[in-house]
Amino acid sequence: MIKKLEEKLLQGKYTDAEKICKKMSRKDLGNMIMNIAYETESISVYSFIQYMIYKTEQLEWMELAIDVMINPLCFLEGAYSIALFHSREVLRIEKNVENLERILFFYHIPEKLVSIEEAKEIAKEILKMDPTNKVVFELNL
Repeated sequence: MIKKLEEKLLQGKYTDAEKICKKMSRKDLGNMIMNIAYETESISVYSFIQYMIYKTEQLEWMELAIDVMINPLCFLEGAYSIALFHSREVLRIEKNVENLERILFFYHIPEKLVSIEEAKEIAKEILKMDPTNKVVFELNL
């Protein structure tokens, strides 16, 4: 099934790929998409995820976009910026410690896509929810 999905993604046949995805569990689908992204290193994987975000507006697809851009496609110029955009969208929809921590990741990378000021504000928000949060204390903001 992975080869069939990969073929549809690379051919831009997103409606066919969507049909394949509907037959799979979320976990299996996420693993399969990540494997295809690692194998092909193709931006078409991200394009399909964008298509699915547009079609479904589901957080799972936004989170998969983040994972694809910070892992298998991280070598692409702007990949972290795209992942940060999706991280901000996920946070806007669902404000919790995990999603706030995800934004802090972009402060901790060499590119420093999140400013120190924003990182400090996010750290304060996290500590309100989780006063002993290890991520915040490890960043030493």
